Amino acid sequence: MTIHRLECAIVRGGTTKGVFIDGAALPDDPKRRDQLILSLFGSPDTRQINGLGGGDPLTSKVAIMRRVDGSDVDLEYLSGEVGIDEAIINFSTMCGNLAAGAGLYAVEAGWVKKTEPVTTVRIRNGNTGKRLTAFIPIASGACVMAPSGAVDGAAGYGAEMSLAFHDPAGAITGQLLPTGSATDTLTLAHEQPVPCSIVDCGTLYGFVHASSFGLSGHESPRELDNNTAFKETMEHLREQVAITLTERSGNAYTSRQIKMAIVAAAEDAPAKVISRVINRYKTHKAFPVTGAICLSAAAAVDGTLVHELVGNSKGLCRIGIGHPTGALSVRSSFEVEQGAYKILETVVNRSARVLMEGVAYAYLADERSNYKALS
Repeated sequence: MTIHRLECAIVRGGTTKGVFIDGAALPDDPKRRDQLILSLFGSPDTRQINGLGGGDPLTSKVAIMRRVDGSDVDLEYLSGEVGIDEAIINFSTMCGNLAAGAGLYAVEAGWVKKTEPVTTVRIRNGNTGKRLTAFIPIASGACVMAPSGAVDGAAGYGAEMSLAFHDPAGAITGQLLPTGSATDTLTLAHEQPVPCSIVDCGTLYGFVHASSFGLSGHESPRELDNNTAFKETMEHLREQVAITLTERSGNAYTSRQIKMAIVAAAEDAPAKVISRVINRYKTHKAFPVTGAICLSAAAAVDGTLVHELVGNSKGLCRIGIGHPTGALSVRSSFEVEQGAYKILETVVNRSARVLMEGVAYAYLADERSNYKALS
């Protein structure tokens, strides 16, 4: 067994938190790289007590950073969902909240020169190949710190910024509506039909009405997680989405590539729609940025379950999403040509803060029989 010293930073980005590591410090071999990260996080263990993980999907994330010279971007970040009770790292989807952390990391590390009043950071996401731009206010040579109240779900202070995701559709499948339909009908084991809008923008989501399960959509994460029958049903639907995509496209998709969310009409401003993202481990306590990108796109497309809730928009879809700890505002610009929708750009406001920089310790064993690779 070899003990490794890893220089890293823990950064809050939006409503999540991740360990940021310069990719140059990690092994080139993906399997050994992932073994090292799993050790660093203390996985697999539901408490992750022997590592830096927080025992929650929002805090068990890694960002592998790489500086890019002579390109149309300044840096690339690869985000990974580090398994909590499994020795798996899911690199199949992008974490949009960590994009805020990536922008701040690059500025504070000197990868991008600070310019006033706003520093522009050009970022490529390594999971999807998609590009985004972070606009970070600078004053007196430092990132502007502001109360994080504008980002519901994050208390305290952080460096505020705007994130613009360019051409975000088709991140996983290459198509905004990968089944060719705005809404499909999935069938549960007891033959109950469930309408579902499968949308790929930012990442791949299946949106279903909360009322399909006798819910209002306002339930707390704890209530939903304690509803064993509901959680089992959602996992079955996640599998059904993967099967449907595989059958329609001819390409193999797995349930780990699918995010699931319930939606309902909002009763009060500023939200137009209420949503809960159902993770296999725990229901999200806030709302993911990629989820907001995808939900905003779904709101723009006629015929989706989300569009039915928010109504028509022309060229610009601006909505508020109610989640367990507040609301998230997002706007998407789009165009429609001969019935085909193209999402041009999606913008969300986030904040981020570097929580610590230092040296962490992890080990690499010669063999790890319980390790499983995930592409």
